[in-house]
Amino acid sequence: MISSKRRLLIGALTTTSLLVLAACGEGSGTSADGTGPVYFGVSAPVTGQYAEYGKFYKQGFDLALDQINADGGINGRKVKLKWEDSQSDPKQSVPIAQKFVNDKSIIAELGDFSSPASMAASPVYERNKLVQYGFTNSSPKFTLGGQYMWSPGISQATAEVQQTDELAKFGKKVAVIYQNTDWGKQVFEIFRERAEKLGLTVTYSSAYLPSTTDFRPLLIKARDSKPDLVYDIGYDNDAAAILTQAPKAGVTAKIFTEQLTATGIKLAGESAEGALTTATWFPNSTEPRVKAFTKAFKAKYGHVPGAFEVYAYDALTQLVHAAKKGGATRQGVYQGLKSSADLPSVQYGKFRFQSDRRPADPPTPVAVIVKNGEQVPAEG
Repeated sequence: MISSKRRLLIGALTTTSLLVLAACGEGSGTSADGTGPVYFGVSAPVTGQYAEYGKFYKQGFDLALDQINADGGINGRKVKLKWEDSQSDPKQSVPIAQKFVNDKSIIAELGDFSSPASMAASPVYERNKLVQYGFTNSSPKFTLGGQYMWSPGISQATAEVQQTDELAKFGKKVAVIYQNTDWGKQVFEIFRERAEKLGLTVTYSSAYLPSTTDFRPLLIKARDSKPDLVYDIGYDNDAAAILTQAPKAGVTAKIFTEQLTATGIKLAGESAEGALTTATWFPNSTEPRVKAFTKAFKAKYGHVPGAFEVYAYDALTQLVHAAKKGGATRQGVYQGLKSSADLPSVQYGKFRFQSDRRPADPPTPVAVIVKNGEQVPAEG
């Protein structure tokens, strides 16, 4: 799952989209007095280099809102979101947190996209006993920030071990390039330790800045180390650029990515064919809950959902479930998350949180490969 880019690759949201997002934060009334709408705050990248993810969030949230409010909201009260644009920047997520805790209508917060942005704001949420639902925060340190830090995502300490186990099925010699961020360096260290236990050889490794757009110098060095696999520990837009540039750099090894969404596949075009990553769910699954979600998503947006749309949809439905169980208050959401054994999830089915405020018994991700523009299970 998840934590913390590319101007040319991800682009910016259109002016219309930005106005729609801004409108999500409008409205008055309170949640705390038991009348009017029930509000959740969203701290997320609406503009800037991570804006792609804010767009994914909005699609998942909006579908969830349609269904939640059509089903009566929370005890007849409509559910609404108040958005703030953090650009996933710790310098912006902290004042947003202060704004949210001071807004007594907000009963829980969703976000931020990256673990560093979320963790910078965690002390504010913890002091004010407002649940911070970091649904894409994979840093093992995130839920250590306090009792009010919760994540339905798998910790990177677990996820990267699982990913490395899958990667090892496709080769024993690996060249690694990774984002030069706290997240990227942490993931690389988890990978390196697991790779050593599995008997993998790291033929080359190098960090790159989040602003990097030309990966060819790194790819050439990776190529010259003669690996079976080139592994990118980065984000979707990094993967798209690397997949596009790898053939130009003469890379013939398989490309395995930390993250690759439908948007990244579309950006990379034919170069995405054969790219490997892992997934915990598939839009074409025959599971009734997945079929229902995919059908509703396609009806609303005209395309199949990706992972981040699912993460956002799940997160909001889980907080609403908790508020129904514990009460539509800040403490009610906390108690609802703590006591629920049947939180809803498209990814997992019903689940509960364990004592570290991460999911108990989450599914193990499996390797997937891009074929004809879609991700399907891969055989190592």
